[in-house]
Amino acid sequence: MFHLLLGACTTESPLGHDLGALTIEVDPALPNVVHVAWTGVPGKSRVAYGLDGVLDRTTSDRPVAAATALALKSGRTYTFRASTTGEDGTEWTSESAEVTIAAPFVGMPTFEVADVDQSAWEGDGFVLLTIFQATGSYLAVVDREGDYVWTMASREGTAIPSAHFTDDGRRIIYIDNDLSGTGWGGVGIVALDGSVNEYRELPYAHHDAIELPDGSIAWLEFEKREITTEEGDVDTFTTDAIYTAPTLDGEPRRVFSIFDDYGHTPWHVCSHSATEVAIFGGEDFTHGNTLMFDAASDNFLYQSKFLDAIVAVDRVSGAAEWQAGGRFGTFTDEDGDTIDPERAYDVDGPHQTWWSHAHMSHAWPEGFVVYDNGTHHSPLVSRIAAYSWDTSAHTLRRTFAFTNETGVYDPILGDVRRLDGGNYLVSWTMSGMLTEVTPDGRVVWRASAELGSAIGRTGYLETFYP
Repeated sequence: MFHLLLGACTTESPLGHDLGALTIEVDPALPNVVHVAWTGVPGKSRVAYGLDGVLDRTTSDRPVAAATALALKSGRTYTFRASTTGEDGTEWTSESAEVTIAAPFVGMPTFEVADVDQSAWEGDGFVLLTIFQATGSYLAVVDREGDYVWTMASREGTAIPSAHFTDDGRRIIYIDNDLSGTGWGGVGIVALDGSVNEYRELPYAHHDAIELPDGSIAWLEFEKREITTEEGDVDTFTTDAIYTAPTLDGEPRRVFSIFDDYGHTPWHVCSHSATEVAIFGGEDFTHGNTLMFDAASDNFLYQSKFLDAIVAVDRVSGAAEWQAGGRFGTFTDEDGDTIDPERAYDVDGPHQTWWSHAHMSHAWPEGFVVYDNGTHHSPLVSRIAAYSWDTSAHTLRRTFAFTNETGVYDPILGDVRRLDGGNYLVSWTMSGMLTEVTPDGRVVWRASAELGSAIGRTGYLETFYP
């Protein structure tokens, strides 16, 4: 979509120092992003904008006669006016102009917001989410009113299961999957203001990609081999590897492979690993769905759905440092509930795993939080669970749990992040619902989509402007 507007709906500058008409372009890939330019004078410039003619929002000051307006609600009409503070202190203003932001992409669900408690929520920020509909897949940001303020459609024939804000909060890194079965996907990085929009096809990439503090990127890839299993069967297994590259278009390096570096011969984990066949064929041994990074230890944190485990992997050597949860886990519970190594992986019968076929995206040096899908739990219902851990002593302790209020079981996806203030932001995938939950279990914000909507990973952004 391209929208160019020159000085529409103009008014005379109220200060008498007129910068003239505005040139406005709606970003061709990001319909909620508007680029504004004008004939400038030396000084510091910005654009004021808002709804219903009320200019109550302002872009950051820049030394050029151009600015990008962000967080514009889909389907609404905005008024824009530029101003410049000259080097001598003189205030210059432009004519005003109006632009109507396009409606959300066809098929994107609407959200109804309820249960708002502003005294207890994180703040009036923005929520990242991935969306899966019959019409396609989308990457989006909604505000606290449930309105779309940033949207991007996936490539045709692909779905976006995972997306994360980069550490600076200015960009989103995402991975997409080819739905045709002829290839799998790739990794993209897009700036919120549209200044960066890069993509790299990586046919074996899947589930998750992240940016590291040094600007390099990492992602999960499939590997498939014919092997002799622990049980003595000769079978074809598919599992995971971790790859990195200095930039999105840089030379990939394989850091870690379950086949070569995990240290344990693959086995038939449970009924799901045999029936959820990987896209390239073969029994899905691990079904890795999460890649995180701990800068303090320089370790990747890889989470396997079927192993019910988090594995720490040294970023440089690729060595598996430790494992929390699962059959070969080395962690014990501080309250004495030690994982039984003989039964922990026997998840189709009695077992003592802490979480069952989970998804996650957030860990920190003192703890982590998982979206516990609960595939082998009874009753069959999904929840979130937070844990504190000591990765040197190899101990952990569950500190919080909150079960889906609707009693729904999510067989796929789901996500949760702990916010800076201590609350938890949850994406209940099959319920099409986002909630913010306090540490004492109160819902203080809820955004619900219509029946049949599915959402994936989530994240929180305090502001669109640095």
